Amino acid sequence: MKRVAVWVLAVLGIAAVTMWYFWPKEAAGLEEYVPSEEFVPAYEAMQVESPDYDIEETVRAMNALEVAQCQSEDFLSYLEYVARQDFSRVAPDVLEQKKKLFPILQRLYELQKEHEELDDVWMLMRSATSGTTKFASEVNPIAVVGSMLAGDATLSTMSVGDAVEKAKTAAFDEYEKQKELKRQLEREIEAVRMSYVEYLEAYAPVYYKYMQEWNMLCLKKDKAYIDLYGGRSIDASNMTEEILEEYPTNREALLLKSLALINIASNYLPAADSVAEKNQLNTLSREMNLLLDQPEEVNEFYVEAENTLDGYMSLYPSRSAPALVLKGLLCRARGENAKAVSYFDHASMEYPRQAEDLTDLLDSYKARAYLNKSAEGKYLLRLYRSTMEGFGIFSPNLLKARYYAQHGDVEKSKEEIFNHFYRRGNQGVYDCLLSDMQYCEENMYSSFKQILMEQSFIDVSVEPTMNWTLSDKDDEVKVTINNRSDIDLENVRIFLCLHYTDMYKDEYDVQKLPSVNIIKHHDKTEIGVVKLNYEGKKYNDITRIRAIAMTDDKICWIDNVDYKYMKASEAVAKAQGRQEKAVQTLTSVKQQLLKDLDVDNGKLLSYLKAGIKVYAAVSDGNLWNDMKQDVKNLVTGGDKKLRIELPRILSVIDPVFSLHQVNDKDKAVLPSENYLSGSNIRLKFDYEPKRNDSIPLYIYSDFANFKVTLAFEEGKPLIKKVELE
Repeated sequence: MKRVAVWVLAVLGIAAVTMWYFWPKEAAGLEEYVPSEEFVPAYEAMQVESPDYDIEETVRAMNALEVAQCQSEDFLSYLEYVARQDFSRVAPDVLEQKKKLFPILQRLYELQKEHEELDDVWMLMRSATSGTTKFASEVNPIAVVGSMLAGDATLSTMSVGDAVEKAKTAAFDEYEKQKELKRQLEREIEAVRMSYVEYLEAYAPVYYKYMQEWNMLCLKKDKAYIDLYGGRSIDASNMTEEILEEYPTNREALLLKSLALINIASNYLPAADSVAEKNQLNTLSREMNLLLDQPEEVNEFYVEAENTLDGYMSLYPSRSAPALVLKGLLCRARGENAKAVSYFDHASMEYPRQAEDLTDLLDSYKARAYLNKSAEGKYLLRLYRSTMEGFGIFSPNLLKARYYAQHGDVEKSKEEIFNHFYRRGNQGVYDCLLSDMQYCEENMYSSFKQILMEQSFIDVSVEPTMNWTLSDKDDEVKVTINNRSDIDLENVRIFLCLHYTDMYKDEYDVQKLPSVNIIKHHDKTEIGVVKLNYEGKKYNDITRIRAIAMTDDKICWIDNVDYKYMKASEAVAKAQGRQEKAVQTLTSVKQQLLKDLDVDNGKLLSYLKAGIKVYAAVSDGNLWNDMKQDVKNLVTGGDKKLRIELPRILSVIDPVFSLHQVNDKDKAVLPSENYLSGSNIRLKFDYEPKRNDSIPLYIYSDFANFKVTLAFEEGKPLIKKVELE
């Protein structure tokens, strides 16, 4: 073993001497580096001497510096970014290695000023960032050393050599190909190249050391998140305790522990003698725990949660917004509703101000690409982002909206929903808009639905812009909104939501579209052309199309017509599979909407029976009479197509319509016209009824399905039966 170790040291020594001898001297004298005037502020920002470090701050700094190098427009932008950073809690050896990049950057900066042909040399360093990524991702220095000690020198040498070569060719070779460089410049660029490889080789082991520690911490945090996801709050609390024993000031662990403790106390149920009594206690305990005579251990959970949150806010006053939300949840669980609303108000003000500080670890989470490859990973990422960005369960506005909805104040509930989206817009955060919409639908459907009752009469469609003679345009689509309602939409912001093949069921790619001044009623408006940029997907990969529209006073889903009928067809097929009628089981949130509007399915049936009108010119089979009718239609501008008017009240259930069952492709006829006008829904079908025809009109919705049987006798349309399916 000693001989192997001596051999390793000898090899490394020979390599070092060889590098020193053959490399240009500019690559070797890094320890004598003196920063120029432009580089002084950034270099001095890294001159921190602190024996203690925070693993999350260290990983944040490593990721942030790589991202900044990749995204900065020029040398000075990058240097300004570095100079603004706080490295006081970053591991010293990380900073020492990062400082070795400065002589390389400074030499390139000087070359750029000396030689006109190198005016874009910063692009070289932007591209070179991928060299670090490749080296770190493909070579594990610990494994390399281990294999060398085991005697597998060939394997380890090849691994390092291949990775270094990839690091070099990632940017430098491509840059040289694109530039016609003089021999002197070639030598100087080569010197920079070798210095950069030396920097990578020194930095990679340090990077791996802290990433390994970070990954171990992430395993524990992930376990706490997943326990919360699965409703195992006690397990989540225990895991956060384990994290805090090693990292007493860990931000996420403190917040997760507080949330777990609040959940434990809120879900505590005293013994009940009957199922009905237990259900009643369950409801009360979740909404107003103070109404129950809580045991002492429940109060202990609350006290511990409050102390944990107080400790968090004293440590991180500039990141206090999520703790303020949890304080509000804690007060609400205790029944202190006014105090809870006060905390939510405070958090609403703090989230925009603290946005940059709160999301400083987001790059570290984004680097964990595997999180997007499972439903649990997506939940974890979404919960973290909601904590730091203030949406979903951590939205103070939506929590207030839910509180007002539960207490019957629909107007205040709607106002807070608007406030939430307004705040999120000011923060410039739209990537989790789907989570916001889902939270509103699940927790305050009635308030949310009443913001725009006519949403089912607004459609989105996309068409390929591809010229069929040019096959390289199938990644662009033209987006159109068809406003079939009778209201104008003004100052509209639209977000296109596309579901592609290989996506999870409820996953969408969201793209912000150009804003539109007005989308007029009964009109189609072309929004613009969008380039598809999700993992190389093309137009033919799109499986579902939805959109979200936001105006100054409206927020709603806008669905593609095919999507609406697909949902109806799936519901019918499911009901037929059960060999029973498609009786709808309403969720409590949807029941609340009907209750707030003072209607139910029985009343809707009555309104339908009283308000339906059918218009049609019925053919009697007599050729002469039919010809006279055709001439009359030609003169008057009419036709024989079937037209139906329905009471507008049905729009509250987002209906879709079909002659015959929608899943019967051979018979189903969908309306060619379907729009709102005054107090009516007006339909037109490309169907010409004949004498003695009998045809069913189906009205589908998530609330109820209706069947209207139409008959055509004596040249007149008759409504034979209207029934609730």
